[in-house]
Amino acid sequence: MTGVVLVFRDVTERRRAEEELRRSEQLLSDFFENANIGLHWVSPDGVILRANQAELDLLGYQREECVGRPFAYFHTDPETIDEIQTALRTGATLTNRPARLRAKDGAIKDVLINSSVYREHGRIVHTRCFTLDITDRTRAREVETLLAEVVKSSHDAILTKTLEGVITSWNLAAERMFGYTAAEAVGKPIAMMIPPELWREETTFQQRLRRGERIENVETCRVTKDGACIYVSLTISPVRDAQGMIVGASTVARDITERKRMEEALRESEERFRTLADNIVQFAWMADAEGWVEWYNRRWFEYTGATLEETQGWGWTKVHHPEHVDRVVARVRHCWETGEIWEDLFPLRGADGQYRWFLSRAIPIRDENGKVLRWFGTNTDVTELREAQEALRLADARKDEFLATLAHELRNPLAPVRSALEIMQRAGGDAALVEQARSTIDRQMSHFERLVDDLLDVSRITRGKLELRKQRVELATVVRQAVEACRPLVEQMGHTLRVELPEQPLFLDVDAVRLAQVLSNLLNNACKFTERGGHIGLAAWTGDGQAVISVRDDGQGIAAELLPSVFEMFTQLVRPNVASHGGLGIGLTLVKRFVEMHGGSVEALSAGPGQGSEFRVRLPLPAKSTAPKSPDASPTSGDPPPTAQTRKRILVVDDNRDAAHTLAMLLKLSGHETRVAFDGLAALELAEEFRPQLAFLDIGLPKLSGHEVARRIRVESWGRSICLVALTGWGQEDDRRKSSEAGFDHHLVKPVHHNDLVTLLSSLNAK
Repeated sequence: MTGVVLVFRDVTERRRAEEELRRSEQLLSDFFENANIGLHWVSPDGVILRANQAELDLLGYQREECVGRPFAYFHTDPETIDEIQTALRTGATLTNRPARLRAKDGAIKDVLINSSVYREHGRIVHTRCFTLDITDRTRAREVETLLAEVVKSSHDAILTKTLEGVITSWNLAAERMFGYTAAEAVGKPIAMMIPPELWREETTFQQRLRRGERIENVETCRVTKDGACIYVSLTISPVRDAQGMIVGASTVARDITERKRMEEALRESEERFRTLADNIVQFAWMADAEGWVEWYNRRWFEYTGATLEETQGWGWTKVHHPEHVDRVVARVRHCWETGEIWEDLFPLRGADGQYRWFLSRAIPIRDENGKVLRWFGTNTDVTELREAQEALRLADARKDEFLATLAHELRNPLAPVRSALEIMQRAGGDAALVEQARSTIDRQMSHFERLVDDLLDVSRITRGKLELRKQRVELATVVRQAVEACRPLVEQMGHTLRVELPEQPLFLDVDAVRLAQVLSNLLNNACKFTERGGHIGLAAWTGDGQAVISVRDDGQGIAAELLPSVFEMFTQLVRPNVASHGGLGIGLTLVKRFVEMHGGSVEALSAGPGQGSEFRVRLPLPAKSTAPKSPDASPTSGDPPPTAQTRKRILVVDDNRDAAHTLAMLLKLSGHETRVAFDGLAALELAEEFRPQLAFLDIGLPKLSGHEVARRIRVESWGRSICLVALTGWGQEDDRRKSSEAGFDHHLVKPVHHNDLVTLLSSLNAK
């Protein structure tokens, strides 16, 4: 079943309301048409749509002469026209706006204009403008009544005064603003509210008013009843009588104290920001939403040497490196367009023409809706950081190469040692073969010890733990020691070594051991980097208060680009096209450090690859050349003189069983009674049972450290007289100090030479 549903809505009341509104509009229209106050309707674009008879009578025009013309046609004052046009466009209202209209006969009519806006559906349809003729006094009194009500309800302080500055009226807003009641203010001079320092300002106002000028939006200070100073914006207009004579002034005062405080707070905030921005180490800058840079901090201008005019907008590209600027601009444009945070790394040119690297970053400043208002950016100088990172990278690469080389160089002496041991096992009774193998082991162990000593020397120098033991020595003595140390390598390579020293003895205040090490390192280098059968020369002379020692060869030479870095650690590892000659690459580093510790200098010279090389050491000469003092100790070679040894009970403790057994065997071959332990607890038990006269203790023992074993032995009555010797791979000054504090009498560094053992045992025999 189908049907139609009818819905009825009662619109009777709405119809009645609409009809009532139309009747009201018609009555209002009829009322205004017949009213004795001028009225005209104006469109939003300023054209008169309608005018009542009072308006036409006021101006002397016929209706067809008035309607359709712009309202500005009838006004004489441009400022009035501008204000009314603004009101028409924006829908603002005018309240008792004084105006001057020109009638058809040329007469000027003084009027007051009030307006009301009529809208439909939120759109301005027209504005009704009421024109109140105040030309005659009767109408003026009516206007005064109307104005009084307006003044009373105004939020701005409105007052009038005579040309002499006596207050004649005072509204409620003035009471609220200045604290005076109307009774307290009227009849008083306006000067009571003006700070003394601004009285001249009031005099200027009066002069302008007498000339008929209107003073608008003057910001100044006024004093309230309680003595507070407030900021006000004043608009002062001349008041005329019926004959047009200026008889006083009306003042509209608006309190702008809060706005001024906000402006001052903003100014102080900006000042703090600029002070901060100008004193940070980074460059800082700001750009508008499109990326137009409009401000830089002081550091930017100091670095670039440019002006704001040169680098504002996109002018900053002028100080960018040509190889980077296109990439930077492309990235910047992308971030400006997308609103992404910008970050980049690039070089900038300074005022000196040099480029430095900067890490740069900019963030968008957005409003509450997320729209980008501006950009704030910084540039941070990271040149030193980049250089440090590069140095660390190179150091890390050299470290890896060094470790690989160290492993290689440590294996080099081990290979012939192992072979020599095999020969000794298979030699049978061939004494010559055994002696040859023993000599090989001795040479390789010396090489091994030199590698370890070089590493220890570098460590001591780096930590500032190495001290020189200077004494007055003759250079020839040190040279002989260095030459003798290098003689085996010179002979092995078939080189010719020539030494040229001054005829007169040359004395220096040096550490003889370290200077000999310097010269032997230079001679060793000359031997290694010179082809077999080459020529090496060592010469010395004096000049400019210095002793100069030269080591020259005719070997492989040094490339010019390597000369500045030959004294750096591990430099030999990176020499191109040069075969490895062994070593850790720290010999020349030690040479430089030792020479500089003596107050001297060293330089490398070479004409290039294949042209040989020369190293010159310069050392300061003593103030007076005198004969050398007898040194307390000087480098010697060979075994110490034999001394008769008394048979002793000796305890050897080491967790390396081979090391413990071989040392015990060596001591046993010398006629001593020995016992062996491999950890700290076993050492204590054996020491109490064996009661040794001498004990060699390793430091890094399991269960109890060597230091703790020594301390416990020393507290026992039977252990106080035992000679305790620390035998360890740790040989730094701090290691020796710890051994002494634990109760050790001596500290020997592995490997121990047989001669050192003989010397130690001999010293015990002498006691």
